[in-house]
Amino acid sequence: MKKLFLILCIISIATIANAQKTSGDISCLKGQNQINITFDYQGVTYDGESESNYFKNEEKAKKEDWRTAWTSSFRTDKWEPRLVRDLNKEISKKNMECGDFPDAPYTIIVKLVDIDPGTFAGPMSVPAKVTANAIIVKTGSDSALGTIELKKITYSGYFLNPLPELRVGEAFSCVGETIGKKLSKIK
Repeated sequence: MKKLFLILCIISIATIANAQKTSGDISCLKGQNQINITFDYQGVTYDGESESNYFKNEEKAKKEDWRTAWTSSFRTDKWEPRLVRDLNKEISKKNMECGDFPDAPYTIIVKLVDIDPGTFAGPMSVPAKVTANAIIVKTGSDSALGTIELKKITYSGYFLNPLPELRVGEAFSCVGETIGKKLSKIK
């Protein structure tokens, strides 16, 4: 069991290290104390499926309240705050903070591409994975100054959680941490 856990950790670390690419110039954020952050779910897929197909195939979709929560409160109350929290932990030494700062000169748009909620199967469980782009723009503009591509970012710790929304929350935490690590290297 220890060997399996060690192998999973090594694979997760290798995946995270190779699953990100920066393009453009993110150094525009140097010296910024506050950075606005927004989230864009338009066109997001779930494990490669459109939202409508995902809900057709998801057993819990039969419960309208769960479906509504998946597309609203899970995002705003569970996933996004964890991403922002872990991003801010990484950039706090740079005297930077991301959050709801609509008057900040720059905005990071977290464009969600794919959310794979993983599966719960006891010791054979698979963690959630999130693919997204962190697009840096001047606030009020759509023109990207820089982009951090985040492919299949996953949580490498304990992921034996039967609730998909909590597994996704763990992956969002890792996305925030990964963005924060990139921003903390700005010179």
